[in-house]
Amino acid sequence: MQTKTVSSVTEKGLDKKINNFLKENSNINVIDIKFSVASLFAAIILYTEN
Repeated sequence: MQTKTVSSVTEKGLDKKINNFLKENSNINVIDIKFSVASLFAAIILYTEN
C-alpha cells in the first residue's frame, strides 16, 4: 500500500488537487481517502498500484 498526502488552504483547492492526482494516476486502486481540517484542509489517499 502507498500513500499520497495533499493539502490546500481551501476545500475547493483540496478537491482540485485530489481530482488531479486521480486523473494523473488512473492505474491505481484507491483504498481510502481520509480528510482532516485544521488551519488548512488536508487528505491522505491510501492506494495500491495495478
